[in-house]
Amino acid sequence: MSTVGDLLTLKVEKLLWRGRGLARQDSGQVVMIEPGVLPEEVVDVRVTKTAKDFLQAEAVKIQSPSPLRGIHPCPHAADCGGSRFGMVAPETGTQLKADILRDALPRALGRDHGLRIPELRVVPSPQGWRYRQRGQIHVASGLPHAMGHASNDLVPLTDCHLLAAPLASAMPALAKGLPDGRFTIAASPDTGQTATERDNVLLPFSFPDFGLTLQLPPSTFFQANWALNQHLVRSTVDALHGFERIADLFSGAGNFALPLASRGKSVLAVEGSAPAVDTGMRNADRLALKSVTFRDANLAKPAAWKMVEDFAPRAAILDPPRTGAKGIGRTLLGMPGLERLAWVSCDVVNTVRDAKPLLAAGWSISSLTLFDMFPGTWHMEVLMILDRP
Repeated sequence: MSTVGDLLTLKVEKLLWRGRGLARQDSGQVVMIEPGVLPEEVVDVRVTKTAKDFLQAEAVKIQSPSPLRGIHPCPHAADCGGSRFGMVAPETGTQLKADILRDALPRALGRDHGLRIPELRVVPSPQGWRYRQRGQIHVASGLPHAMGHASNDLVPLTDCHLLAAPLASAMPALAKGLPDGRFTIAASPDTGQTATERDNVLLPFSFPDFGLTLQLPPSTFFQANWALNQHLVRSTVDALHGFERIADLFSGAGNFALPLASRGKSVLAVEGSAPAVDTGMRNADRLALKSVTFRDANLAKPAAWKMVEDFAPRAAILDPPRTGAKGIGRTLLGMPGLERLAWVSCDVVNTVRDAKPLLAAGWSISSLTLFDMFPGTWHMEVLMILDRP
């Protein structure tokens, strides 16, 4: 029986949700290997945790590399935990994520709903590297760092291939003006202007398809891959064509609500972050988008849902945090006027958990799209459209 610290040599069968590799010992015991391995590779691993039915391990050496494996372009890749899938070409990474999603969804849905999965649409990122307009750095002694892989150690950075070129170039100067700690830095895709969360500036972010330019403070959350976000927003808006009253739940600063309002939709945007709500309201006022209403409310509280019920939406967008929104499926079932949901998920396994009451009541998944929002990593964004029977 294997114990923590043991070294094993295993062959990776496939990749699982969250990018882990699945392997088995000769006994049949499952070993889940931390992200960074590829299917068909023979790897030496060290056991890091034992459980009743499986082991967890980390790779220490790739004995027989996959033909998909190439050289990681980042000089910090061996130590930094930021881009564990950067050893494959971006288009290969996108396909691997599609395979992971196709494997994970039937398991998450279970026997009752696993056969109702529509064909997966896949939208790659326009840029495989240098795509992030927003990111976090750890500052120590005025220098930028990243968190080390599987540790709390800080890794000094001279560059980051995930960051958009203007942001990566400005990173040392931005860090120099900050105290020790973790900070958000951002760059405008329109102008290349950079700033930190401590700077009192507004950066322009355009939606060309909707004729909008938002002004966003670096401290407010927005989709870091702004180029692919254009496709996500357009797909979501298109999916809600024909619906005039739409609730945008966990709306942030209005990533969906403002483009919808530009199309004349009546939108209630509900968000629990007061700064994000303030940013959304300011942009709506500046752009004269009068059909959107922003509300600062915690969707874990009944009062927030009373507000949504009074609005009487015919469709809703849900974009909850990675941990999901437990119980939301039952709450949505209590709103008989809802006909369609556009569920945006950065962890679709948690989303399926939350959506199961709807599926059990007859709602169906009518379309499923993977957006490779985070190349170089195992993370992905999924747009799931659900319809009332």
